Amino acid sequence: MPPKTISRTLGKNLGRAQPHKQLLHSYEIQLMIRNLVEQQAVALTDIIQGSGVAARELDNPAHRLTLEQELALYTNISHLNNDPLLALRTGARLGLPNYGILGYAMMGAATVREALQLLVEFAPLVSWASHSKLSRETVAGESCLCLSIFPTPADTVTNEMEVESTMASLQTIFNELVGEPVLFAAIDMAHPLRAKGKEGYSVFFQCPITFAAGRNALLVSKSLLDRRLPHAQPEYAELLKDLCRETMSTLTEDRGLVAAVKAIITEWDNGVPTLEQVAEKFHQSSRTLRRHLKDLGLSYQAILDEVRFSEAKRYLSSTHLTVEAIGSSLGYADVRSFRVAFKRWSGVAPTVWRSKFQ
Repeated sequence: MPPKTISRTLGKNLGRAQPHKQLLHSYEIQLMIRNLVEQQAVALTDIIQGSGVAARELDNPAHRLTLEQELALYTNISHLNNDPLLALRTGARLGLPNYGILGYAMMGAATVREALQLLVEFAPLVSWASHSKLSRETVAGESCLCLSIFPTPADTVTNEMEVESTMASLQTIFNELVGEPVLFAAIDMAHPLRAKGKEGYSVFFQCPITFAAGRNALLVSKSLLDRRLPHAQPEYAELLKDLCRETMSTLTEDRGLVAAVKAIITEWDNGVPTLEQVAEKFHQSSRTLRRHLKDLGLSYQAILDEVRFSEAKRYLSSTHLTVEAIGSSLGYADVRSFRVAFKRWSGVAPTVWRSKFQ
């Protein structure tokens, strides 16, 4: 992207002062779902099963998934996937434009080092639950910065997919920043090689890759770190960092609100609270709470359904309560309504779900 184009684009976006709230993870999931459905003939119903996400919501570009929904979908995708290079190919398509305001901030950095530091400082703008840190190491006698990545998922298969997709995306964004393919000093991945060979990885990364390394790390040499970026925008640098901080703050508040609403629903003594009762806990009107949730692309009913589904799964898998008792505890007037809702969420009846744990 030429410098003048960047300046015009930055100016236009900064003038709006509207931080981009969508996380990268959602777009990554969309790409993977498309591959599974179109290339691997996986049924969409299998992909969304147990996630609390309806197919129509995936078709709505304005709909924002919750963190729990994103992780559930990502887990389903990783276990249904039969392409060992899917994560690599998906990550390769996640470039700077997909990083929102953080992508603009990195484009405006003076050096690769500054761009990398921005990436670590504002990592939640990429994936809210992501965690990484920078440390110094020496590789082949050259001083390097080591970017250690700590993936979000708990299970091994999903963990591996996130790591490979992240590494591929890092290669893509730094290629775009510099304007040509860059060579990292080395890449370590904690998991063993799953593909038949390293060819796909070697061709894409063009640097030494170690699998089963006991850690997930990207090592960047000092010579690359000191490389000046061709489209540095020092006049926008501080303003872009302020926008990143503002977006981080907004995300924190947004996630905090959703978590607080879920906590009130979960801890409610008799059945489930109404929107009005939850709003009272925040000392605001139901109209105000509804508006705040709408700004997040959510509704009270969607959050309530998510909590109910989560609690229903917990009861079914770890207690001997009857389906009728579970439905009643979750605020359903009759067992039929609960059965219909549970099948809509999971694709199967409550008794079928429970049979998996017996």
